[in-house]
Amino acid sequence: MKILSKTYHTILLLTIILCSKVSLAQYPIVTATIDRNQILIGEQIKLTVEAKFTTSDYSVEFPVLPDSFEHFELVDKTKIDSVYAEGKLNELKQIFTITSFDSGKWLVPSLKVNIIPAGKATSMVLYTDSFPVTVSFSVSDTTSQLKDIKPIKTVEIQNLFWYWVAGAVLLLILVALLTWYFYKRKKKPADIFKAKLSPYDEALQELEELKKMPLSDIAATKIFHTKLTDIFKRYLSRKSNVMHLNKTTGDILVLLSDMGLAKSAISNAASSLRCSDAVKFAKYQPGINESNETLLSIKQIIEAAEKLTIQPTINSN
Repeated sequence: MKILSKTYHTILLLTIILCSKVSLAQYPIVTATIDRNQILIGEQIKLTVEAKFTTSDYSVEFPVLPDSFEHFELVDKTKIDSVYAEGKLNELKQIFTITSFDSGKWLVPSLKVNIIPAGKATSMVLYTDSFPVTVSFSVSDTTSQLKDIKPIKTVEIQNLFWYWVAGAVLLLILVALLTWYFYKRKKKPADIFKAKLSPYDEALQELEELKKMPLSDIAATKIFHTKLTDIFKRYLSRKSNVMHLNKTTGDILVLLSDMGLAKSAISNAASSLRCSDAVKFAKYQPGINESNETLLSIKQIIEAAEKLTIQPTINSN
């Protein structure tokens, strides 16, 4: 009897060990869940598919969803996440994002998951649960009270005549102010035709004053040649009774030629005036002797012009 009792206990112990190993080597479990079962048209649903198993003796093939299936559209899907425990793979998970644009009550279909045992050619097929989903339009607000229709407003026609008149008056005032401002800023030219001395005497007097300038100074030399040209143009203006202060050197040479001045005198005038122009525009710095010779040349041209008889003209200025 003792031998039978020991045999019985041994068989029972082996049975328990085998059952525990079988339980540890159980088949994978495939589940699916959704985060909502009621959506508005175009809203998204998260469909999560998980495969759990206790050993690494299986490989799992997750379902491949098409872009469109049974009233639903596939928006996005994540990569398959792997979960390890004690160095062994025991869980796989993937999330699908789906939506629907068809209103009604639809069923998210069950998905097929292939389970392939390691070292065996025969695979197993497991299916997830299916889920009912209600797709609807946005719910209208029925809590707000209805309001009366507002009456049609009469369009008020505004008379813009006085606005146009006021704008025109302001514009005229602005134009008048600008005209007055620029008129005041404009320099009035000196009346060179009213002087006590004759054109010739005045020119000689100013040339004598010009000789007193210190030509050793660069700035004084520039002023010297500027005044020298002004004296000559002022003399010609008063003699011909025509304003020539704003004329160029070329214009002055043409005037001297029309006056009948000798060609040699015109040539000297050209050299003197162009020398003064070069000094005025800081392109040339003459010596003291050259500046004095230029003054003497201008004086001689004035003396030669004074001997000519010029018929005075009426000054338009």
